[in-house]
Amino acid sequence: MAGYTVRLVATHEVAGYQVWIQRATLRDLLPVARLQRLCFPDGQAYGLVTLAVLYCWPGVEILVARIGERMAGCVVGDAQHAQARVLNLCVAPEFRRQGIGSALLGAVERVLDAEQYTLMVEDKNLPAQELYRRSGYLPVSELRHYYGRNRHGILMQKRRRDRTCW
Repeated sequence: MAGYTVRLVATHEVAGYQVWIQRATLRDLLPVARLQRLCFPDGQAYGLVTLAVLYCWPGVEILVARIGERMAGCVVGDAQHAQARVLNLCVAPEFRRQGIGSALLGAVERVLDAEQYTLMVEDKNLPAQELYRRSGYLPVSELRHYYGRNRHGILMQKRRRDRTCW
C-alpha cells in the first residue's frame, strides 16, 4: 500500500486472491464510507463523520480488507473489559460469499480479545445470519423494529471457548 504505513492484522488467501486485513488509517475513512453506502441501503450506512468519531473513540477498531488496492470489506467493533461488540460488517458485493466476511470477523475478534462478543443482524438478512452462525454466534433475542418499522433485529452472542485456539 504505497504512501502510508500499513498496520497489518492478518492475511488470507480467499478464492485465489491474497486478502490483506489491516487497521484502518484516516486515509481509509472516505473509501469505507463509500463502501458503507454501497452495502447498506435506507440510511443505515455509517457516514464519514460517524466513522471519524468511531476512529478516534477509545476501544474502537476499524479493520479493512484489501485485495490489491481495492477495498473489499470492513468491520467495526469495540470492547470494554471482557465484552466486545461487532458494530458493523460489510463486504463489497463483488467480493461476497468468498470468505472475506469470515476473515474480517475472525480478525476483529482477535484484535478485540474479549470473553464475549455481541452483534445485531436484521431478521431478513439470512446470508449474514448464516455467516455469524458458522462463526459460533447464537441468536439470543429479537428486538422488534430495531432497524425501523417492521425491520427487526436479532441479537447474537458468542463466548470465547479456549483462549489457546486463537
